[in-house]
Amino acid sequence: MSEAASLKPAFVLHHRRYQESSLIVELFTPNQGRIGVLAKGALGGKSNRSGSLQPFTPLLVDWRGRGQLPTLTHCDVASAAHSLKGKALYCAMYLNELILKMTEPQDAHERLFASYTSSIEALANADPSNDALEPVLRRFECLLLDELGLGLSLTHDQDGKPLQSDLRYQYDIELGPRVDHAQSAVMGSTLLALNEGRFDSLEQRREARALMRRVIDWHLQGAELKSRELFR
Repeated sequence: MSEAASLKPAFVLHHRRYQESSLIVELFTPNQGRIGVLAKGALGGKSNRSGSLQPFTPLLVDWRGRGQLPTLTHCDVASAAHSLKGKALYCAMYLNELILKMTEPQDAHERLFASYTSSIEALANADPSNDALEPVLRRFECLLLDELGLGLSLTHDQDGKPLQSDLRYQYDIELGPRVDHAQSAVMGSTLLALNEGRFDSLEQRREARALMRRVIDWHLQGAELKSRELFR
């Protein structure tokens, strides 16, 4: 097999300094999932890779070793880094944190990698002034939960009846939605919008954001997301 054929698409989720000139890099790949690698000499010398080992840059990489921290042996920039600023950057950082905190190391998620790739591109191209960012996040969150076997019930209630757009539902994270006429309950139209990944109103976006935050927090079991602080 040629060297080019062995290269794997990847994104950097996070990195931290290791000793004087190296980095420990958390990569996200389609076939190996999330994997930590040691980038020796990444901060200096002829093998300086710190410029390419940045989040949101599509990479082609390879590594050697079967231990807990294999060594990065190859790193090419596959295409230009996505330009992310302001809210779009915070949203992209949020996606990275979700992957880091909710997926297991070396657990392959090809669909999630494809969704992440398209989500980063969509965030980079979205106009934040027209509320285009939130639907990207909601679609990714729903797919992430599906991939982890934690998917939401967004088409039928607890009794197996199809959701009605004009009814309100209380959403039980373990059991799914049940009809509840309280004003605090979520509209069926919002649950159906989440299922379709598109939202027709500010109210749907608001309700979907609140529901997904509650669901994500429940699965994180108290772990905090630093990217949320940036929004504040």
